[in-house]
Amino acid sequence: MAVDSTLELFTTLFGWLFYNSIWGVLVATGMVFLPFLGILIDSIISAYAKEEGEEAGNTTLRLIEVEFFVAFFVILIAAVPATPLNAVDLSFTPRAMIGTAGQPVATVNNSQTTYGGNSSFNLSPVSVDVPVFWFAVMSFSSGFNRAVMENVPPTLNLRSYIEELHVAKIEDLKLQHEINDFFRDCFIEARSKYLSQRPTSGAITAILTQYGEADPEWIGSHLYQQIPGFYDVLRADTVREGYSWSALRDIEWDINNHPVYGKPYCTEWWQGIHQDVLTELNDLDLLSAAAEPGWDPTPRQDAIIKVALLNTPPRWTTRGYDFAYGNFTSNGNGLIESVQNGSQQILATYGLSKASVSFAAYLRVFLESAPMFQALILMGLYALLPFFILISRYKFSTLILGALILFSVKLWTVLWFFAWWMDQNLIHALYPDPGSITTLFSTDLTLKRIILNFLTGSLYLVLPLLMSVYLGLAGIRAATQLDGATQAITRGAGGAGRVKASVGGLGGKLAAMKKAGKK
Repeated sequence: MAVDSTLELFTTLFGWLFYNSIWGVLVATGMVFLPFLGILIDSIISAYAKEEGEEAGNTTLRLIEVEFFVAFFVILIAAVPATPLNAVDLSFTPRAMIGTAGQPVATVNNSQTTYGGNSSFNLSPVSVDVPVFWFAVMSFSSGFNRAVMENVPPTLNLRSYIEELHVAKIEDLKLQHEINDFFRDCFIEARSKYLSQRPTSGAITAILTQYGEADPEWIGSHLYQQIPGFYDVLRADTVREGYSWSALRDIEWDINNHPVYGKPYCTEWWQGIHQDVLTELNDLDLLSAAAEPGWDPTPRQDAIIKVALLNTPPRWTTRGYDFAYGNFTSNGNGLIESVQNGSQQILATYGLSKASVSFAAYLRVFLESAPMFQALILMGLYALLPFFILISRYKFSTLILGALILFSVKLWTVLWFFAWWMDQNLIHALYPDPGSITTLFSTDLTLKRIILNFLTGSLYLVLPLLMSVYLGLAGIRAATQLDGATQAITRGAGGAGRVKASVGGLGGKLAAMKKAGKK
C-alpha cells in the first residue's frame, strides 16, 4: 500500500496500533454493548410514542431487528480488526521531477531519512490488524492519489531552484582565498585599465552586446578574457599551486633552479577557478540547465557563479612573502577583520529576517510541514475511530461519512500537488524569456510577481478547504438518505400492522351486518 509521505509510513502503523489498543479496552470493559442498550430503549420509546398500543409491540420488534442487524454488520466490517496490515507492504515513492535524480522508494525498514532510526519510531509494529472496511478505504484512497498524480506531466520545482540560488555559495575556503587573490591581482588592474582607457572596437561592442553592458564589472568578464591587453598579459603576483612552471612565462627563475609551480596569466588562472567553482556548484548547474533549457550555457553558468560570489562573504588576505615554491598569507584577527565579520553578521541577520517574512519562506515552510501535518491528522483519525463508531451506535450511515472524511484528508496530497504543479507552470508562463527565471524571478517585486504569489498561495489552502467541505456535505447527505431508508423499513412494518388491523375490523363489521339481515 502506497502512502503519501515518509512520516505516514510510521503514523499509519501507530494509528492502527492505538486503534487496536482502544478497541480492546472497550471490549474488555463491555462498553461496546452500550449502543445495543441505547438501540433497545430508543426503539421501544419511538414505537410507543408513534404507534397505538396494540401495534407498538410489532413495530418495536421489527425496529429492533433492523437496528441490531445493521449494528452487527457494522461491527463485523468496520469495528473488529481482522485484516493484517504488514509494515513491509507500506511504501512511499517520491514524485519524479525534471532536473532531479530519482529518489529511492522509502519503506519502514529503510526510510531514507532519520525516521525509524535508533530513537524515532524504532518500536513501530511489524503488523497491525485493520477492520476490513477501513482497510478498503485506505487502499482505494492511496491508489486513487497515485493514479491521478502519475498521469500529470512532470515539471521542475522552480521555487526550490530559486531557494537554491539564494543559499548558493562557495564553501571551499581555499577556493575563496584564491578568488580573492584573483580579484586583487587580476580584476582590479584589468578594470582600472579599462576604465582609464575606455577602448572601443567592433570586438568589444560585440562582447558587450552578447554579455551585457555590465560584463566588465565582474571578475569573470569575457571582455577581459577575449580582448588582448587585459587578462592575457596580467599575471598572478604569487606562485599558484596547480599551474606548472613555464620557461616562456615564468622568466623570474633560472631554468635550472625553478619552482614546481609558476605564476599563471589571468586568463589561464580564471579558467581553472571557473572550473573549480562549477564543480562545487554542480547540482545547481544541473538545476539551472533544466530550469532554463533555452538559455546559452555560457551566460547561464556566469549567472550562477555571480550568485555564488555574491552570497560568499569576502575574506581579507594580505600579500605574504613570495618564496620560490609558494607564498604565505596572514589571516590574523585584526581590527579590520573583526569589523568586517561584525558587519557581515549584521547584514546576514537582516537578510535572514527579511527572508523569513517573505512569501517564498512561508510557502516553503508550508510545503515541508503539510505532509507531516497530514500524516499526524490521519494517525489521529485511525486511533479515534473506535469512539466514532461507538458514539454513532453502529449506524451504517456514519461509515459513509467517516469514509468520505478519511478520503478527503488523503486527497489533500493530490490537491497540494495540483497547486504546486500549477505554480511551476505559471512561473514558466509569466517569465518565458531565457534567463528570466534565474535573473529576474528571484528579485522581481512587480505586480506580476505579487499576483502569482497570491494566486498560487491561495490554491494550497482553498482547494483542500473546498474539497473537504464538499465531501463533508455529500457525506451528510448520504448518511441522511441511509437513515431515511432504515426508517422507511420500520415504518413499513408498522403500516402493515395497521392495515391488518383495519382489514380485521372491516371483516367483523360485515359479519355483524350479515347476522342482522338473517334475523
